[in-house]
Amino acid sequence: MKNQSSLTKTLLALQLVILSASSTLVAQTNALDQAVTDFAEDSKSIVTAPLKWQKKDRIIAFSFVTLTSVALASDEESQKFFVRNRTDFSDRTADFFRPLGGKVPLWALGGLYATGLVIRDPKAKETAYLGLRSILITQEIVAGLKYSFGRARPFADKGAYYFESFDYSSDFSLSLPSGHAATAFAFASVIAHQYPQWWIKYPVYLLASGAAWSRTNDNVHFLSDVIIGGGIGYWVGEKIVHRHQRQKLDHSR
Repeated sequence: MKNQSSLTKTLLALQLVILSASSTLVAQTNALDQAVTDFAEDSKSIVTAPLKWQKKDRIIAFSFVTLTSVALASDEESQKFFVRNRTDFSDRTADFFRPLGGKVPLWALGGLYATGLVIRDPKAKETAYLGLRSILITQEIVAGLKYSFGRARPFADKGAYYFESFDYSSDFSLSLPSGHAATAFAFASVIAHQYPQWWIKYPVYLLASGAAWSRTNDNVHFLSDVIIGGGIGYWVGEKIVHRHQRQKLDHSR
């Protein structure tokens, strides 16, 4: 719970720094009002998105639910597989990928914004701000689901289907969904949608997948935890970027 609060405070602080540094946004209104407005509009867009789904969206949603269901049904077997195949090499590899689901995306976004300032690239600055919004909203969703489900982590040895909702006694019951996977894919989704070139898109998704895999290797998440977390992060990032792109299109008309 402390880690979640710390991450949220860090995200809010970075978001306000970027807003304060942007003369265009500050000219429109003060930084805090703009942040609240963006957060509210993003949240509304995400909540109402299913009401606007087309056939393709419903197929994607059905496929994701099917994949998640299969993963949930096989969580105990997949956990045994990851434990059985854990080695010094896999641990070292996980050590490399794990931070990509923590604070590394925040530093990367900060660096992207700074680069945008230096080379006067509005898209880089926009992407950094969109990324922060994506991670912040994703983590709020993840925190709510973690405490609502109260799923025991694999290392708690209570099985894959032990749930105790709203258990605040320890971090052992915060397995579903994976916050690292969610953060990694929230970041990757924004970057990939803003810069869809294959040499950017595929590497960022590969790195995000590595961050998700590291949590199963570490035996702190079941496979379904990282699939659901990654799906949430991807979806939030996609919706935020698409809303931003629609706004730009409307303003250009």
